[in-house]
Amino acid sequence: MEEHHFAWILWYIWKGRNSKVFSNLDTKPKETLRRAMTESLLWMEAQQEIVQPQNQALHTSDGVLPTRSGRWCFTDGSWKAEDIFSGQGWYSTLEGFEGLLGARNTRASQSPLHAEVETLIWAMECMRNLRGMAGICELLGGHQESEEKFQ
Repeated sequence: MEEHHFAWILWYIWKGRNSKVFSNLDTKPKETLRRAMTESLLWMEAQQEIVQPQNQALHTSDGVLPTRSGRWCFTDGSWKAEDIFSGQGWYSTLEGFEGLLGARNTRASQSPLHAEVETLIWAMECMRNLRGMAGICELLGGHQESEEKFQ
């Protein structure tokens, strides 16, 4: 098992836990592992840079686009109408903090969308605290205007 599989396995265990707690859906362990391995392999393939000569135009008719390498932050918020709490979790590949993740239980959000947005905001606050504005802007694509919005 390669190192990158571990993060995906954790992610799908977390998703399975959310399905059980908030939707009362059981996920078989073998199915969780199969999904995690599949996503891990797809992710590895997507990270391979496609090198194109400078003089060729980009053709998208075949559906193949160049991928961007970099650091990523995955977030997930969970919500259930009857519960008084919402779940929040994130996993980051921020440089210098390999395999960094966070999970917490907060007061209930107004809706599933609110739960997801609150999780995203919390993850961004954590990234800012860890690496400053440069880390957030790297995750957002490095746009100068993004940096100005968060100051």
